[in-house]
Amino acid sequence: MVHEIQKTFLLPDTTLLENLQKDGIVFEIYEIETFYTKITHFYDVKFQNLNGNFYKITRLNNPILEQNQEEKISKKDYEKARKKLIEKSIKKKRYEFKLCSFKSFIDVYEDLNLYVLKVFFPTLEIANLFVLPKEFRFQRELCGVLDSKNIILYGFNNLEIDIEKCFKIIEKNQNFTLDFPSSILAFDGYRIFLFYLFRKLKLYWNLALENRQREVFCEFFSYAR
Repeated sequence: MVHEIQKTFLLPDTTLLENLQKDGIVFEIYEIETFYTKITHFYDVKFQNLNGNFYKITRLNNPILEQNQEEKISKKDYEKARKKLIEKSIKKKRYEFKLCSFKSFIDVYEDLNLYVLKVFFPTLEIANLFVLPKEFRFQRELCGVLDSKNIILYGFNNLEIDIEKCFKIIEKNQNFTLDFPSSILAFDGYRIFLFYLFRKLKLYWNLALENRQREVFCEFFSYAR
């Protein structure tokens, strides 16, 4: 699989998008809704509505064998899967275009007042040499990947992680494992991890008392180690 190198920039608003439209830049526009039903260290399962076309996407989280298994599904199956979503869905409008011959897009998350420019490069060397034009006013360049999964799990609000939101998600949903974004502070990460560990131990201890199955005891001891 070819890995694209990306640079991500936080925009203050839609001014850049409006200026590009005035300059006659041609965009491919996508209405996108995304939600996840499973998030683990090994794989994620997400569902996506892309301009009225519905997909189930399984992403293997293996740095060597990373790949997406994409399946087109019906609207009925999409809505059925929505009943098992983790926390909420994320909606955005994507404007794709070419910037200095590089694939780029602006994602507009209207409900979150979040505006992001992403530029993709074939090599790390080219990415390191790239400088965004001065007239492209942005707030800052972001480290790591900003995607719907991180926003769903960690409640980005102006890119500040909402710790209490994390606790609430963990308390009511056990169908995911932690996958911290690079921007999280170490102290916040420890707080979230310890609460997550406590909830997992409590879940499997209760299941072990109810079912007395070997597999459940093994899960409990794997988290207790």
